[in-house]
Amino acid sequence: MRITKDNINKFIEGTRMDCSNKGITNIEYIPDGIKRLYCDNNRLTELPKLPENLIDLHCGDNKLTELPKLPESLKRLDCGNNELTELPKLPDSLISLYCSGNKLTELPKLPESLIRLYCGVNKLTELPKLPESLTDLYCGVNKLTELPKLPNSLTYLDCGNNNLPYKITIKNFKEHNTLLKRKLILEKIRLYH
Repeated sequence: MRITKDNINKFIEGTRMDCSNKGITNIEYIPDGIKRLYCDNNRLTELPKLPENLIDLHCGDNKLTELPKLPESLKRLDCGNNELTELPKLPDSLISLYCSGNKLTELPKLPESLIRLYCGVNKLTELPKLPESLTDLYCGVNKLTELPKLPNSLTYLDCGNNNLPYKITIKNFKEHNTLLKRKLILEKIRLYH
């Protein structure tokens, strides 16, 4: 099924467009007034230009290989379980990113506003600098060999099934940060001698 200008109104209620679980293969366009888009669990291979005032984008469980430019207003992005190999620039307003179950090898710079990051079951070998606001981090089932400094605000952490040299949990992540700090000091000493 395709969503066109002729049939789009049956999926719209106010500022919300919901075409989830409908076997959709194509969305021709999304009207400018839409703030919440739910198009998950379909057969989409691409998305059209997104409205400038979009707040929520739920496009998981499709066959997307790329995402269009994300609007600066976006707060929540769920693009999990697709075939994405990269993500576009993330807006500064983003608070929740769910991109698990893709083919990502790296993540873009994360916005300082980010609270939740779920990037497990990908092919990540490293994570970018994590924002201090982050409370939830799921990065399990990747190819990570090390983690960056973890924010003190974390309340949930799962980084299992990676290639990390030691087990890092919510109970010991502060010790991990201390080890990173010591490693950095040792590298500086080595450089100056």
